[in-house]
Amino acid sequence: MADFVLDLRGLAEHAHTRAYYTLRELRTGQVFEVLLDQEPKLLMDAVSLQLRHAIHWQVHENGPPLWRLSVQRREDVAPVNLVDLLERDHLRIDRLFASALHKVNAGDLEGAAPDFRAYVDGLRRHVEVENDLIVPLLELPRSANGQDPTSIMLREHDEILEQTTMLEHEFSEGVDEAWAVAPFFALISGALAKHEGREEQNLFPHWSRALNERPDEAAELLQRAQARLATTGPTEPGA
Repeated sequence: MADFVLDLRGLAEHAHTRAYYTLRELRTGQVFEVLLDQEPKLLMDAVSLQLRHAIHWQVHENGPPLWRLSVQRREDVAPVNLVDLLERDHLRIDRLFASALHKVNAGDLEGAAPDFRAYVDGLRRHVEVENDLIVPLLELPRSANGQDPTSIMLREHDEILEQTTMLEHEFSEGVDEAWAVAPFFALISGALAKHEGREEQNLFPHWSRALNERPDEAAELLQRAQARLATTGPTEPGA
């Protein structure tokens, strides 16, 4: 049963704006029922992209004249494929890093340390899955100049891991003042955002197409990736 109903019928081009500003407030565990008088894919894909794919939507009644959808937070629904899993893991890693950064900026270095350690663990697991598990099985053509999506991803992984290791060393030595680690956090924050954006736009579509052609292998790869990404400690800030 839905917690809220979002009726977008009769709004024409304003339906997108209403959907975005309403669904961005969707909380974990909530279900929105969305009513539309237009085919929902373009609208919902655009809203999902704006929200960094943080929502999951499913059609329950096909129009015309009425389309009835349910919308939930993405984490409330099991991953549907490997790319879905990896995009969710990007969000999880980002939240951990953002929480550590927020606490550092507030001068709470002790509070930032657990979130930072969880970020480091999550980042290394994620990179291992992409580098060692997926790339050998879904090998894409490489360019001689190293500007193909796979080569760019591998190079950026090395750079982000190197920056993270330097920051990890600072924490292990004991940090007394936030200013001592703030530049490292700023550097990694920018690198993560650019890397994830490029990866999701330029590489994940290729992986999706390859996996769609090999459904049995795709299911097995999803299970193996889920097992490697599983954590034994906190997976969210404050957990």
